[in-house]
Order: sequence, then C-alpha cells, then structure tokens
Amino acid sequence: MIGALGLLKWPAIVVDRHGMVLDVNEDACSLFDRDLSIKGKRLFAADLQSRMRLDRLVNQIRLASSKAGRTTLQTVVTRRQGRPVVVDAFVQGLEDDPFPAVGALLLLTDLNETLQVSQNSVMEIFGLTPSQARLGSLLVEGKTLKEISLDMKISPGTARNHLKAVFLRTGTRRQAELVSLLSRLR
Repeated sequence: MIGALGLLKWPAIVVDRHGMVLDVNEDACSLFDRDLSIKGKRLFAADLQSRMRLDRLVNQIRLASSKAGRTTLQTVVTRRQGRPVVVDAFVQGLEDDPFPAVGALLLLTDLNETLQVSQNSVMEIFGLTPSQARLGSLLVEGKTLKEISLDMKISPGTARNHLKAVFLRTGTRRQAELVSLLSRLR
C-alpha cells in the first residue's frame, strides 16, 4: 500500500494502533528535517505544541481503531522556518480492517511545496494549447500574470488573452477558481 502511494508522489507513513511507525515512503522521508522526524519508531516534532498534537493524534488513532468504521483525523506540525506540515490520519476500525496490525495511514502535506500540474494533462483534459496549459500551470505554482508573461516571453496583453481562453475552456471566471480547479490535477 505504501509503495503505491510512493508512485503517486504522496508522502505517507503507516503506523500501528499505538503510533509506532511500520513503514515510510521516500516522499515522507524527504520531508524530515530537524522539525519533523522519526525517533524511537515514532513520528517526532521538535516544537512542543506540535509534539502534544501528535500525541493527541496517536490517542485518537488508538480510540478510533478500536471501534468499527472509518475515521479521518488531522493535525499540524509547526516548523521554525516555513509553513507547517499537515498530517491527515485515515483509521480503519477493527471489525472491517483487512490489515489488523495497521492503526492508520498518515498522509503528509507540506505547505511549503510548490504545486506542479502536468501541462500535458491540462492540455488533454481541457483542450488547451501548449501556451495556455503552461500559463495555467504557472498560475498553480503561484506566479502572477506579470511574472508569467516574463517567463513565457510574451506581452502582458497576450498573457491576458491566453488567460481568457483558459477561463472559457475550463468553465472558470476567476484566477482563484482556475487555480483551485487545476490544483486538483496533482
């Protein structure tokens, strides 16, 4: 299971019902630094408040895994520099659990990560030209229209025309709406 998540480039950790780490994929390992790591087979946060939130998450996993059904939990690990890491825990209760040793699957979202969208996917899904798809991808990366026009070596007017065409083909009306749509294409 964790190998499949590695193929998707999603940082993932599998923990048992007591929060002990059973498996970690490479993408999760790449997030580890002095603020977030594994110590003594447990996910560890250097920040005291974050460590307390992780302890609370483990207690919630223990409780949720003893009941039937699925539960989704979330916590945040603060970093000294940069944005935090969001930890989503997916817990399968005992009665329905095909993997009884597993307590939860933890998916990590690094809020410092710059989202990147495949231009080929955007072109194919929405019928965009290569220039329009590149503009959309650069918007998802957080660039302004002015920065995009410089990157693409086009005039600001041409960038606006590309943006209008992208709005039309994606059924969106605002840049924020477009970015929200395209960012789902991870």
